[in-house]
Parts: sequence; C-alpha cells; structure tokens
Amino acid sequence: MKEELKREIAAEAAKVIFANEGNYSSVNADDNGAVSVGKVQWHGNRALSLLKKIAQGAGAEATLGKDLYNEIMTASNWESRTVTAIEKAKLSKILGTPGGRAAQDRQAEEDILSYVTHGVNMGIEDPQSLVYFADLENQGGAGASKRVGNAAAGRAGGAGKVRLDHIHGAALADRVMGKYSSRRNIVYEKAKGLFKSASGAANNQTGGKKTMTEQELRNKVVQTARGYLGCREADGSHRKIIDGYNAHKPLARGYLVKYTDAWCATFVSFVGIVCGLTDIMPTECGCGAMIDLYRAKGRWQENDAYRPQPADIVMYDWDDNGVGDCTGYPEHVGIVEAVSGNTITVIEGNMSNKVGERALQVNGRYIRGYCLPDYASKAGSVPSASVPSGNPSSGSASSTEQVYTVQAGDTLSKIAAKYGTTYQKLASYNGIANPNIINVGQKIRIPGSGAKTYTVKPGDSLWAIAAAQLGDGSRYNEIKTLNGLNSNTIYPGQTLKLPGA
Repeated sequence: MKEELKREIAAEAAKVIFANEGNYSSVNADDNGAVSVGKVQWHGNRALSLLKKIAQGAGAEATLGKDLYNEIMTASNWESRTVTAIEKAKLSKILGTPGGRAAQDRQAEEDILSYVTHGVNMGIEDPQSLVYFADLENQGGAGASKRVGNAAAGRAGGAGKVRLDHIHGAALADRVMGKYSSRRNIVYEKAKGLFKSASGAANNQTGGKKTMTEQELRNKVVQTARGYLGCREADGSHRKIIDGYNAHKPLARGYLVKYTDAWCATFVSFVGIVCGLTDIMPTECGCGAMIDLYRAKGRWQENDAYRPQPADIVMYDWDDNGVGDCTGYPEHVGIVEAVSGNTITVIEGNMSNKVGERALQVNGRYIRGYCLPDYASKAGSVPSASVPSGNPSSGSASSTEQVYTVQAGDTLSKIAAKYGTTYQKLASYNGIANPNIINVGQKIRIPGSGAKTYTVKPGDSLWAIAAAQLGDGSRYNEIKTLNGLNSNTIYPGQTLKLPGA
C-alpha cells in the first residue's frame, strides 16, 4: 500500500479516535490501574513518554512542582501509576499549554500512522477495516488489534480479504474488546461511511477514489519537482532533499549521500520517492548507474534527438561535441518540465548548487539520452487526490518566506517577536522538537505574512495537499500551523493558506 494512502487512512482514523477519547487537557486518574492523559488518552508508559516530551518545555517544573517534574523526567515505568486530584490538576494544566497541545498533535499523528501500518503489515488492505483496526489498537493496544485482526482474517479466509463486517464481528466476539460493544458499534458505523466506493483489491490501493491518468501522473512529478525550486546549498535548504533520499530504503548500492556530494541524480530519485513512484523511477545517486537501471527496465532512450514529454528524465554529457549521437559518460541529470516548439525546459538539482531550471533545444548539444519512467503502467493505480491542481489560487502575498540566521543571544521567542509570530509556530514550521534549543548559525525559516491559498476539494487531505502544492507531503504540519488547525480535519470549500516552497 502506498504511503500516501496509509496517511489518508490514518487521517480518517484520527477523527474517529479523537471523537472517542478525551480533549487536550483531559486526565483519567485511574484508568484500569494507571493514568491516561490527553486527546488520545495515552495510558501508563505511553502517558509517561508523552509527558517527558512536554516537560522539556519552558516553565514545566513551575507548573508541575519539583517532585512531580523530577519523577516524570526520571521514571521509567508508569504501568501502575495512578495520580491524586492535585497531580491530576497539574497534569491537566501542562497538557493544555501550547507546547502540550503541539506535542500531543505530533504524537497522535505518529501513533495512529503506526497503528494503520501494523494492520497493513498483517496483510489487511481494506481502508474501512484499517480505520477500525487503528481504533482497536488505540483502545486495547497492539496485542488486542493483532488478536482481533487474526480472528477477522480467519473469518474472511485471509487477511487480504478482510472487510469491515469481518473485523467488527471478530471484535465483538473477542474476550476483551467485546466488553466495549458500545464503542465498537460507534466505530463500525463511522468507518462504514468512509471510503464508500472501496471494494475489491484493486480499489483498496486507492481508497476507492478516482485515479490518475498518465498525463496527470506526469503533471504530479513536474509539480513536485517545481516545489523544490530555489533549494540551495548556501542556506542548507537542499538538505531536506538529501535527507529524504537517504531515508528511503534500500539505499542504492548501500551508499548514504553526503550533503557535500553532487546531488543531481539524488534530486531526481527524491522526486520519485515523494511521488510514491519508485517502482517506475528507480532510486540512484549516480547518473551512470541510473541509466543502467532504466536500461534493465527497457526504458532507456539512447537517441538524443528524441522529443521528450514532461516528466521524462534527461541525461547530460558535458564533453559532447554536438556531432552525431552522444554516447559518452553522463555527468548530470534533470526532469523535463515542459516542451514548447523545439525548446525543452528542465528542472535540475545541483544546478550551480541549487534546484534550478535550464532551457535547451531538442537534439541539442550535451544531451546524452533519456530515462523514460513508464507512467502509463501506473495510470489507474494512484489516487487522484494527489493530483496537483496547477498553481494555487493566487492570494497575493505581501511578503514571502524569509530565512533568519540565529545570532548569539537569540531565542526562538525573540526571533518570533521580531517577525510578529509565535515561537510555537516557528518551532512547528521548522521541525524544531525542543523550542528551547537553537544554535548560532542555524537557519530559521519565517513564513510569509501573505501566503498563497488553496481551496479544499472533496477527497483532499492535508498530506495530499502538501504533496501536490508544496512537493512534499510531510510538510502538512506547516499548513496546519499556518492556518491554526488543531487537527487534520478539513472541509471542501475551506480556504487554506500555503507556506512558501
């Protein structure tokens, strides 16, 4: 199952789970022998793990008191820890702080995605069943969800055949989860209303939604590449490309790309990773080795007079003398952005140490040949929710994103005040886990005050919007922060501000 679909399922599961559990500040002092806290009612050791993260924030010790603060920071086991009324009030207060809410949002998204992934790894494919499975795991733990999932597979004749009725029936018959029939029935009814057109293995891969055509797939690749234009070595913004490539496993030839390496092929591979197309855009950090991969697939075009299509991959040989067909060793690579007349526009990583655009002529000098991902073979299997809808609607920006370099004596609060924002927003926007720790020389991205906008369409999710409009689905938290959203819930017709690329 594609990562994007898993995240869409997780986003729907989050809505179901949050409705069943508490709010940000809720504390259950004795929930079956241990404390439960927060919007997902983290229990026992999971509650302790969350509280450790929140307690690292400024003012935590003053809020909790020295004894409770020290216990949270040093304890390793809260599986039987209940709390007093006084402790409950203190925990509730810190859970409701901006830092506490942000920590819960991050933890909840991470946890719920892991629940869905557990179900997928067991072989369950049906989106409705995976939403139900995620709620099971949140309520009863991994042991309960695994037990019920296996029972459902037995009823269905295999995990891949499990449908919502199978897993609901198995849950009601379970020795533990069956005791919570009221919640099980509520979740069943909610899950039944999701992904309604998903039926059979083919639709399971897309959540039952309309899928992309070949041209839409090509457009997705081009739009994703455009989202990284301007990323450069000088300010370190190219590092997210290197990091994203290195995070994908297995690494080509086992090599971990360094920030100082040439990264043109790495960029092309990274775009394939972001788009979820690595089966037709095999990952590689070297140009020659990339050609070998496409040759093996029968998708290498040797003729440098070939007229490419958008999202084809062009290889260069800087030693080409422009006479006849170039057969030299490739030294650079880019993604074809557009073809107009005889002019080809290409988006390239590591172009003068940045992501930039180049114009060249069909059959021009330096063209070594083309790698041709088989987009036609993927048409009909990728959800159309991830199709870029062209440029976001122009909400003319009065200022664009800025980059601030941390100076001696700076704090995130000081920087936030300087730019008229909050330290919490800067922390989320820049992926800073502990807003109390920044380093001299660190680059802090400041969101523009007049971001472009996007109007939510039916079937959209924050992840899909970030992937389509920003070129990176993992940037969905930036959209949440910029729009002051406390959950992943969005509605058709809603206007969202978008951060800079």
